Amino acid sequence: MAAAMTACGGGETTPESMTVDAEVMCEDFVQRELDTAAEFSGTEATVADAEAWTYEVTGAVTYDGTNASYICTVATDETGEEWTLTDLTFE
Repeated sequence: MAAAMTACGGGETTPESMTVDAEVMCEDFVQRELDTAAEFSGTEATVADAEAWTYEVTGAVTYDGTNASYICTVATDETGEEWTLTDLTFE
């Protein structure tokens, strides 16, 4: 599964400084996958591979009366302008 989105940012960029952006991008990817109104909680990103600018994001989502957790893997480059979804799993 691969999808791309763009984000805005500024300042010095390191893999660690992009975790909040990774969280936001994963929530966007989950929202697009569900294609319905959703509420997110507990979203947390960790750097999976600093050299590859890859992040693993976990969280919970409520949609259509259903509660689910998800694991999302996204990647970007040092610009953080384009994000690629590499994996999305619902539990």
